[in-house]
Amino acid sequence: MASYNVEKYLETTLDSCLLPDILDKLEIIVVNDGSTDSTEEIAKRYVRNAPDSFVLISKENGGYGSAVNAGIRAATGKYFRLLDGDDWFDRDSLGKLMEVLEKADEDMIITRFRRVFEPDGHIEERDEGEKIPFVTGTFDQLPDDAWFTMHAVTYRTSLLKESGITITEHCYYTDQEYDLLPLRWVNTIRIVPLTVYCYRIGHGEQSVSVAGLEKHYNEQTTVLKRLYDVYSDAHKKRTKKDGYIYRYFVKRTRFHLRTFLVISKSKAHKRELIRFMGYLKERQPDIYRDLLRQSRFVKLLVWSRFTLYGVLHRIMLKKYRY
Repeated sequence: MASYNVEKYLETTLDSCLLPDILDKLEIIVVNDGSTDSTEEIAKRYVRNAPDSFVLISKENGGYGSAVNAGIRAATGKYFRLLDGDDWFDRDSLGKLMEVLEKADEDMIITRFRRVFEPDGHIEERDEGEKIPFVTGTFDQLPDDAWFTMHAVTYRTSLLKESGITITEHCYYTDQEYDLLPLRWVNTIRIVPLTVYCYRIGHGEQSVSVAGLEKHYNEQTTVLKRLYDVYSDAHKKRTKKDGYIYRYFVKRTRFHLRTFLVISKSKAHKRELIRFMGYLKERQPDIYRDLLRQSRFVKLLVWSRFTLYGVLHRIMLKKYRY
């Protein structure tokens, strides 16, 4: 549970794990990533009340990836999943999931999740396993449109530890590394039709808010370039997993290009957009070509030699909802 200055939300987050019937089977690791508010004091109270279930790790601020790395190192349970300090679990579904996990042995478990928009209470149910034609199977059996994000994924803890993966520290958007880096070692998958994770979205501090994008968008470039390098042959699609990773790259890169049309319109941001597109054309030509084929706004940017940057910025900013 990566936690940085989440005093406003943390009690709700921790209470969502307080299921008396299964509490002794849960290891809830709260990683306080150098918070300056009362996050640590709140977590300590839960540790005092249930010391066999709650663990607190307090460390200097190192960013989201640093907190995930610390959690993986400390974990002793059979399965590992992330819960951000401002989100929560559906209690009923968590209890049912625990029953599944006790008997499961697959590398990756996929569950549903819920996006809860704070401003108006709007709720979106997400089922990334909806089109998967099996309950248990292998990665090679996944359909071509499969797409899993951290809100849906539970990994076998020993896989994370033995793989030795590390998430980039002092950097935002590293949940995408968590989505992809373990996949080299993932073979078996189980689909569990339970809505477990509740993703709070819409408060201004988030990295996906317009303010957050403005502040951290270059860190998305850093994450993407690392993943491109780790899976440098994914574009060859020699395996089903390569194809999955490559499609993930195309989708995430399109999201990133859209970011340049949501953050403030400026000559500097336009130059950086042009520079990143140049990098893609030279270093990631397959992704570049697929973006031109699949994305109308990318095609318009290139076709117009970026003279439509201002027009597309107005359109994208108006449409953007995180």
